[in-house]
Amino acid sequence: MQVNRRAIIGFLRLSPATRMLVLAAVVGLLGGFGALGFKKLILLLQGLFWATKDMTPETLYAVLWQRRLLMPVVGGLIVGPLIYFLAREARGPGVPEVMIAVITRNGIIRPIVVLVKAVASALCIASGGSVGREGPIVQIGAAIASTVGQMLRLGPVMLKTLVGCGAAAGIAATFNAPIAGTLFAMELIVADFGLTSFTPILVSAVAATAVTRHYHGNITEFVLPVFSMKSHWEFGLYLALGIIAGVVAFVFSRSIYVARDLFDRSRIPAWVRPAGGGLLVGAMALAYPHVMGVGYDTMRVLLEGQLALGVMAALIVLKIVATSATVGSGGSGGVFAPSLFIGAMTGGAFGTIAHQWFPEVTASPAAYALVGMAAVNGACTQAPLSAIIVLFEMTGGYGIILPLMFAVVMATFVARKLCPESIYTEDLVRRGIEAHQGEDLNILRAISVRDVLRHDEATLPQSAPFESLVRLTLETRRNVIFTVDDGGRYTGAIALQDIKYILNQPHEVILAHDITDCMAELAPVALTQTLDGVVGRFAETGFDRLPVVDQAGRLVGSVVMSDLMRQYNREVAKRNIAIELGARVAAHDDSQMMHIGDETVVAEMEVPAWMAGRKLGDLQLRSRHNVSVFIVKEKTGEREPHFVTPNADYRLREGDTLLVGGTQDDVVALRRRG
Repeated sequence: MQVNRRAIIGFLRLSPATRMLVLAAVVGLLGGFGALGFKKLILLLQGLFWATKDMTPETLYAVLWQRRLLMPVVGGLIVGPLIYFLAREARGPGVPEVMIAVITRNGIIRPIVVLVKAVASALCIASGGSVGREGPIVQIGAAIASTVGQMLRLGPVMLKTLVGCGAAAGIAATFNAPIAGTLFAMELIVADFGLTSFTPILVSAVAATAVTRHYHGNITEFVLPVFSMKSHWEFGLYLALGIIAGVVAFVFSRSIYVARDLFDRSRIPAWVRPAGGGLLVGAMALAYPHVMGVGYDTMRVLLEGQLALGVMAALIVLKIVATSATVGSGGSGGVFAPSLFIGAMTGGAFGTIAHQWFPEVTASPAAYALVGMAAVNGACTQAPLSAIIVLFEMTGGYGIILPLMFAVVMATFVARKLCPESIYTEDLVRRGIEAHQGEDLNILRAISVRDVLRHDEATLPQSAPFESLVRLTLETRRNVIFTVDDGGRYTGAIALQDIKYILNQPHEVILAHDITDCMAELAPVALTQTLDGVVGRFAETGFDRLPVVDQAGRLVGSVVMSDLMRQYNREVAKRNIAIELGARVAAHDDSQMMHIGDETVVAEMEVPAWMAGRKLGDLQLRSRHNVSVFIVKEKTGEREPHFVTPNADYRLREGDTLLVGGTQDDVVALRRRG
């Protein structure tokens, strides 16, 4: 006992950077073993579903057609309730959930996600669902890291970095690729290439790879002959392949969410939908069992040159549909491997045609299949660097690196032109989370127009004579005048610079003008909007003040650019403090109130009975009580609490704890009301 205490004290006395490296190594080892355990679980369940651990197309062809049709349905019937009733974060690819945890919850992931994600994804893959194992392994590794960080009560910055370490460990252990794992986490999870993040993430990836190599040796996923370009004319062909791959990636990414929308609009209960997706996959597997499972066996057959052109073309379409049905219906599994599969078929089909037309100047179709794998994957994830390194480390081939880089960059460019969101960030955008602009728009999205509403605008009835406009122009200090009809409804705006020309004309010409001659079309802002939708309007219109109307179109006030920026800066400062105080709360700090200057405090309070069951937006705490809610500590049955950053639709529950900010008097008054 004394030894353990000394060890703990010694660890705590390490510098923060050293502690982070030690934790990264531990998380890497845990992530490596987690990846190995997940793969073994898939093999075990495959034996139960198919009476064999081999899911090659040849083996599945030999299985009774009724089994191919129904096994994905059985898997879906188990996976659906498991996810719906235990951990809904385990639905889908897994990577978006990790990104959401990092962006909105400072890296906090519920520990139960480790178990539910592992079992649900293994069941889905083993029963024939058309998904990959990489996304689940990323989420499992990230959840393990988050659990370790929460147990040690790490602060938000360190916890988010540790979650990135877990994600890197998952990818590195899966592909035996430490560099790819590092870049994947840096590009997609933490979105930070600083040294403080890079070093621990790299250590974690190396540790996970060491576990994989200890048990399986230094092997690559695909064993290939040496490929090289036969002619510089091939760059033109790889350019064409990149363009095609970008379009295919766009179609694949969109199909996932089209399928999800279709299933969500159906009347099928959410916990039954994965069985419906499984039925669609089973029906396709009657003719093409290649679409079932991860698909690496079929990709190996392709790279060995044993797949016909017609089969490759058919599998591009069928794999897109099968994966969309599995993921869109609510199944659990990744889209990383399916994107590689679709890319391999796209590149293989393209390479076969190119080799038939230009046999003297083109490499074998397998080379184009390799490039297609990386191109579609990079375009789907919009992480080209990770895609290039993943393929390089998976194959160990350097001779194809130049066309690989060329095609991946081109495919990513095309996909971004077609849609700025990746296959992962589209999920975030649908939930109201902006990944590209960091916290900026997310902060503005949390502030309502009501919070910055002014009532000092200059107004004029639209029916007023022109002399009234001239008089108001001389009296007001505003740069814009709003006009209203007899019912108080907003009708237009008049900028002062627009009437300068008129006022410089002779007196009789001025009097001949009507007020409507000066009105400009300036669309109003809705009172119910949030500031993320308003900030762009200032740049578009050039006005520093915009009219605000209610649902009936009546002018109720205005919003000013300087107020918006002031409120934004105040929110940034408060949220930075809230994150730090949230770390104190996670560490069970007894501090109940912290002053942050300017008479503002951040404090804890339990959700009172009058708030319980109501949406945060309906309470209007900011406008009615001058108090903002930053973080909610949800009361769970687990040892560690669950922290969330709520939006307007968040429904409060009795027993949860709020982290609120405002003046001391306002916070005390709100507490007393409860």
